[in-house]
Amino acid sequence: MRRLICKRICDYKSFDDEESVDGNRPSSAASAFKVPAPKTSGNPVNSARKPGSAGGPKAGGASKEGGAGAVDEDDFIKAFTDVPSIQIYSSRELEETLNKIREILSDDKHDWDQRANALKKIRSLLVAGAAQYDCFFQHLRLLDGALKLSAKDLRSQVVREACITVAHLSTVLGNKFDHGAEAIVPTLFNLVPNSAKVMATSGCAAIRFIIRHTHVPRLIPLITSNCTSKSVPVRRRSFEFLDLLLQEWQTHSLERHAAVLVETIKKGIHDADAEARVEARKTYMGLRNHFPGEAETLYNSLEPSYQKSLQTYLKSSGSVASLPQSDRSSSSSQESLNRPFSSKWSTANPSAVAGRVSAGSSKASSLPGSLQRSRSDIDVNAAAGAKAHHASGQSVRSGRLGAGALNPGSYASLEFKAFGGYGRAVKLFCV
Repeated sequence: MRRLICKRICDYKSFDDEESVDGNRPSSAASAFKVPAPKTSGNPVNSARKPGSAGGPKAGGASKEGGAGAVDEDDFIKAFTDVPSIQIYSSRELEETLNKIREILSDDKHDWDQRANALKKIRSLLVAGAAQYDCFFQHLRLLDGALKLSAKDLRSQVVREACITVAHLSTVLGNKFDHGAEAIVPTLFNLVPNSAKVMATSGCAAIRFIIRHTHVPRLIPLITSNCTSKSVPVRRRSFEFLDLLLQEWQTHSLERHAAVLVETIKKGIHDADAEARVEARKTYMGLRNHFPGEAETLYNSLEPSYQKSLQTYLKSSGSVASLPQSDRSSSSSQESLNRPFSSKWSTANPSAVAGRVSAGSSKASSLPGSLQRSRSDIDVNAAAGAKAHHASGQSVRSGRLGAGALNPGSYASLEFKAFGGYGRAVKLFCV
């Protein structure tokens, strides 16, 4: 009896064990008492960390364009003046300070915190009025290499401070920062595809500040060359920068590179990436504002499918005026064909029409716009008919102008047939 009971107990336990490990047949006992590991009360750290990571400090960065850790132009503007205040007492003191800054930034063996503080000190000098000293621009040329080295640094904090400093220099100095901008822009483009968001967005923000404040034509080839980069993010950003450039710069700064701009935009419209093509279509609007003739030539050189895509984008953005002249004229012609016939002269009362024509130019100002257009067309053809009449020497019989006196193919002959009672009025008007 005891053996039978033990055997049944062992069979029951083995059955439960088999049910618990079989994923296809979960037992009711296992589902009632076994809980998945991530949800157990014995592991509260994991369950509490996930909501914190989604709503913690990273959530603020994720709201920006570049995602977590990204910076934007507002952050740059705040950081321009968020630096220790210093005083400049003489040119010699300014030179000594700049020499020390260059010594620190030119050696990447210095502690990264020291390099970041040196970059901040450049902004402190700008706030203190260093740009008013002539020696500042001489030492700034010597800082080009140090700024490039800082923008290539492996520390994201150093790269961020370098980009902010470059943007501040461009904002304060404008076109006087031409040499420094030309030297640093290629390095900033190398930051665009960086996987670290703080580096990528810092480089993009610095380029935007340079485009807005330093209008140097030598920067145009640096931007257009990156529009054909093998990196898709670089091409997208490059067309975005090119669009900003066409909005901010004056036409005289672009004339030297007009052909390069046209060719670059054409390649962008044919780009393999859809977002790059969208950004390239945006640049077409800016190109047309500066060079309408070149923009129309570019449009006519596109395939019909690309023309249609460009028209769709321009119409959706409310820029119908940016369409080529040929498309706008054809659209207006189509509208005139679809216009109701009541807006034109009616053939129901030819005598009334003749009276309007015989009134002459003295009543032209009182006629509606559509009547003025129709009257101008008849004036031209009436003059042609009068010229043919004098050349052939034919006389007018029955108070009407003969149809043979008109030039072959002239559509005025059709109007004479339609309005066959006002030839005398036209003759009087021509005389």
